Amino acid sequence: MAEILDLEKKYPLVFKTAKYLKNESSLFENTIGKQMNQNFNFELAERIFENGLRMANNSWDTYCSNLNNLIDMSIKFLRLQKNLEKTGKYLYSTFEEVEKNEYNTNNKDSGGPDYLWGLYFSEIFWKIHHNFFNFSLNDFMSGLPATGKVLEVPSGTGLFLCEFLINNPNWLGIGIDVADSSIKFSQKLLQINNIPNNSYKILKMNFHQLEPNEKYDRILCGEFLEHLEDPLAALKRLKSLLKDDGKLFITVAVWAAHVDHIFLYESSDQVREHIRKADLKIEKELVQAVFEKDEAEPEKEKIPVSYAAILS
Repeated sequence: MAEILDLEKKYPLVFKTAKYLKNESSLFENTIGKQMNQNFNFELAERIFENGLRMANNSWDTYCSNLNNLIDMSIKFLRLQKNLEKTGKYLYSTFEEVEKNEYNTNNKDSGGPDYLWGLYFSEIFWKIHHNFFNFSLNDFMSGLPATGKVLEVPSGTGLFLCEFLINNPNWLGIGIDVADSSIKFSQKLLQINNIPNNSYKILKMNFHQLEPNEKYDRILCGEFLEHLEDPLAALKRLKSLLKDDGKLFITVAVWAAHVDHIFLYESSDQVREHIRKADLKIEKELVQAVFEKDEAEPEKEKIPVSYAAILS
């Protein structure tokens, strides 16, 4: 009990945010208690929440409104996952279908600032995302040369790129995305963290438009492959953008539903096979089952899994 009180005093916004979620949804009833047994990064969480509050112009009501998107995203995932278990397929199998039915509508599930806020807070309150973040911080963003160039594709919230540049302040960061909302979110997050303007570029473009002769020391690619019709081609393209001693950090959703997921990986082995065919080498990986009931068998086929790896 004393430990909890000490932590609450040191990280007040973490506990205030967790309390709000607990009161709003049973899905987050014991978040802090569970996370404390899972190497929870309180310092990171407090900083992310402080930034979130600042991006909400220090309005608690606006902050909570943004936080509600995490609840919505979690509920919608469970609904879509149930449909996947029933049908054995995602809602769509081509980008054309997604663009017609999701991107060209006012559906906030597939993008836009609402979705991005859900994604932002999930990096702390979804255990698998939080573990991936710590994995990247400890094994991919640390112990690097003083200077270099890092690419994030797609930039999404820009959170990974931001943390990378906080940890490696003399590196140049490039973030690319096709969504205006992601560009704006990433830029605002970097500005709030006082990352110098000459240390990064956030560009609206498809990663196939990147200059082929431009090479990167590090590439961040979070939950991107499952959104593509041909993820193997994307991996090969990412490989071509790496310097000879460069490294790539990827996360991939396996048998885990979202409205704009297209390519259905049925197991982590299928991801590994694509990695091998792209002539990439797995240096370290982390495989996590989404649900507690599956944690003992994360390599089993057709269970929701999140896969992360450092590749070279």
